[in-house]
Amino acid sequence: MNNTVQPNFFIIGAAKCATTSLASLLALHPAAGISRIKEPHYFSRDENYRVGWPKYLELFTHCAGKKAVGDASTSYSRIRYHKATVERIKAHVPDARIIYMVRHPLKRIESAYVENICTAGSPLFATLNDMIKLQPMIVDSSRYWEVFDAYRHAFEETKIKVIFFEEYIAGTVAAFQDVCRFLQIDDSVVPDLKRERVNSRDEAAARMAKLGRGNFPINTTWDETVRREVLDRLREDNCQLLAHFGKPKSFWGDLF
Repeated sequence: MNNTVQPNFFIIGAAKCATTSLASLLALHPAAGISRIKEPHYFSRDENYRVGWPKYLELFTHCAGKKAVGDASTSYSRIRYHKATVERIKAHVPDARIIYMVRHPLKRIESAYVENICTAGSPLFATLNDMIKLQPMIVDSSRYWEVFDAYRHAFEETKIKVIFFEEYIAGTVAAFQDVCRFLQIDDSVVPDLKRERVNSRDEAAARMAKLGRGNFPINTTWDETVRREVLDRLREDNCQLLAHFGKPKSFWGDLF
């Protein structure tokens, strides 16, 4: 009998949509556990995948006895750049439950730009518009329908939960308990929000100072032409997702 602890759910992103918050709260649930490294990026990055399944499972040895065991790697939703991800997850964990968090697409892009500046080793872009022009992944990470559709073709749609960031923030306890029901663990647990981990904009200055980037200005002002181009690229995709989940086109304001 194989008693090795294996993951059975994945928080796949999108980045800057409260995945850190949700993972931290689930880690506190008595029936749930998260990998020692919150984002191991095992299934997405070839160099990590080559390390092998047994080595990856070492990240979950502390989760023995937990019913819901998860990996919260946001790169699992960057399917244009890590094309084998969905296939690899399906091969190793065919009955996995998938949690996908989405957000106002432009606000997510702005937050991702700030996160880039605050991350060691990341290239610096003088403005949000520069990063959009030079690193298209920042926009592609807001192609929510494309990602959802890819996963629902590999897993039953009942095994995929989409969480809207705005609803999660407005009612974190209720959203957390809904996730617990999805993961089939005790949904009466009330999360201790004082122990919630977040990567907030408010912490950006301190993080930048530690990296020696304290004097680098954060410029998230949109060039109107760039903004229109981004919305043109995302409109059909985002509207399809909103419609699928019964949301009006105006859910994220007057974008569409």
